[in-house]
Amino acid sequence: MRGGDVLVTWGRGLFRVWIVVTAIWIVVVALFTWQSVAKPYILWGGFKMGQGEPEYLEPYGEKIAAARELKSRKLLVEYEIAYEKPSLRETAFFFPAASVHEDNLKAIEAYIPKATALQDAKVREARLEVLEGALWGAVLPPVILLALGLAIRWALLGFKA
Repeated sequence: MRGGDVLVTWGRGLFRVWIVVTAIWIVVVALFTWQSVAKPYILWGGFKMGQGEPEYLEPYGEKIAAARELKSRKLLVEYEIAYEKPSLRETAFFFPAASVHEDNLKAIEAYIPKATALQDAKVREARLEVLEGALWGAVLPPVILLALGLAIRWALLGFKA
């Protein structure tokens, strides 16, 4: 065997190793990200109820902090609703303190389908973000490794007599 033939044989063998390692890598990335895709973690704030359309309050935003401040001053009443459905885990509903409890419960019950739809949209968005990150994490390292291997092969072929 000549030196060039050995280099071709090594190149072919290393390429096959790269294919196997890439397949294993993609399976490992899929296993580690599956739970985040199936049940993505989202922060969920709440709604300020009252006249008109309820206002969504971001989980760590100024508006929910203001609503909790008004609650501490007994100007708002907070209802925390927890659901088994993954998209609607816990949601805070804030009502004026003067409102009637039974009316508040009816308003929450009437708004649940819309709140669920809003949270489902956030879950879909979170899933897409996780999938995008997983795709980059699964594809980019093997491509970089392949490019590095091809660059080394190209450099070694330069020494061929």
